[in-house]
Amino acid sequence: MRWAYVTVAVLVMLTAAALLLAGGPFASNASKGKADDPEPRSDRLPGEVFIRRHMVNADGTLKTNVKPHAAASRDVAQGEEALSESIGLWLQYAVQKGDKTLFEQNVGVLQARFLKDDGWIYWKVGASSEAVSTNALIDDLRIADALYKAGRRWDKPSYTQLADTISGSIAQNMVKDGRFSDFYDHASAWKSNVLTLSYLHVSAFKAMYEHGKLSEPVYTSAVDFLKNLPTRDAWFPFSYDLDKGTYLYNDEINWIDQLYIVYHRAQAGIPSDEVWSLLKEQFQKYGVLYGRYHAQSKLPSVDFESPAAYGLAILSAVELGDREFAQSLYYRMLRFQILNPANEWYGGFVFDDDTHIFDNLVPLLAERKMYDEGLLR
Repeated sequence: MRWAYVTVAVLVMLTAAALLLAGGPFASNASKGKADDPEPRSDRLPGEVFIRRHMVNADGTLKTNVKPHAAASRDVAQGEEALSESIGLWLQYAVQKGDKTLFEQNVGVLQARFLKDDGWIYWKVGASSEAVSTNALIDDLRIADALYKAGRRWDKPSYTQLADTISGSIAQNMVKDGRFSDFYDHASAWKSNVLTLSYLHVSAFKAMYEHGKLSEPVYTSAVDFLKNLPTRDAWFPFSYDLDKGTYLYNDEINWIDQLYIVYHRAQAGIPSDEVWSLLKEQFQKYGVLYGRYHAQSKLPSVDFESPAAYGLAILSAVELGDREFAQSLYYRMLRFQILNPANEWYGGFVFDDDTHIFDNLVPLLAERKMYDEGLLR
């Protein structure tokens, strides 16, 4: 089994090297596009090709899954239902890539499908018979941040104004006693009393503060709070109870939650040495990054790997200046992406003919970042 693993790993490395020598995965996308692809483009990474072909609904929103799924609960998005998380990541990708058309199209989708006049954003839209009444702090922050970046990059005041409207809603509805909270229920006018710590998007806080939409005390308090997060057994806590003033630690650790905290801290110039060292230790020990771990023993609790976790680890590594490790993570991530142009699912992270949009958007953002930083070419 060991020799089989090594052989596969070598083949993946050779494939990745061939892609890089050829100018990267997006060097020949024009020739890889299907005959009926309306817009074969040479500047599209395989992940973008996949999303455009398979994950876009008729109304321009992004599907949560490729396969149709019946909506089992209002609390879960499935099938053709669309998440504010997804459009936020898609907007971040568009502005990072410099794709004005893609960004403009999705601002239209945001306004038509997700956004209320006061700047509040539905956390999901789609097939549910009853509209949700809550939003999600992290998604609203990500969207506002993308709009601020786009307004600055393309000198478009309308994007900045829209970001201001969303930021005003965040500041009014999701700040409780000087701290941010997870969501606001528009129907009952109720603010959550919990803050999920992976939601602390400092880049967005900074943009809101610079545009006068966040007071200095709230901004500095949020940064200091993120900077001074405690750890237990080398892990960050999952959430904070605003009423009790206490942290919640999970017995089972999801790397995505931990890595969002690492990434947001890195964006603010705050290291996370204990957690980052543990991640590297686990990767070196197993040769992979499993999706979940037992908090105390630090042993894997599952045998699956997550493309999104690899994407967040890559983004964190780049932000921390750990470039060689970013490349190691990238080569591992590539093993899960379909890169055969003859395959129906070319460019996607597809398993059993299905995938989740998050497992495609985050790796796409990570790959785009690596090109921008000169780690791929």
